[in-house]
Amino acid sequence: MNNRILMLLFMCMPVMLWAQRLPVHEKQKELQERMVEVSLSEIQERLSLTEMQISQLRPVYKQYQKKVARLNMQNHKLFNRMNADTLSDEQAKTILREYLDRERKLYALNKQYMDNLLEILSPQQVIKLYQSDSDIKRKIRMEYLRRTGKPKR
Repeated sequence: MNNRILMLLFMCMPVMLWAQRLPVHEKQKELQERMVEVSLSEIQERLSLTEMQISQLRPVYKQYQKKVARLNMQNHKLFNRMNADTLSDEQAKTILREYLDRERKLYALNKQYMDNLLEILSPQQVIKLYQSDSDIKRKIRMEYLRRTGKPKR
């Protein structure tokens, strides 16, 4: 009987661990969505955007942030989940080509984003948006470091 219970617990452990991990992912996603909303509110205030402008900007900004995050995560996974010393030259070249491909996609995404922004905002407002977005992200990073006690890089 005890062996059956131990076997059942052993078999269920991966499922239990996976189930516990799910809320963390959801919390992280929720946190990212809140940060985007806070950023949009701050951008609206800093650029003195009308309700019409912010309603047009919101989906463009959210979609861009989501796509950039996905590309950055793919590059992060690409480089941080391997040991470069164990790769053959061909494997390393393949990985570098994948990285450059993602960088091209990021460039195309940035170009499309700017084109979309220029349909909504003046060129001066686009520059202010980039400045504000950079400042907001820096403040978020600083607050994260302060709260977690992690050293600055």
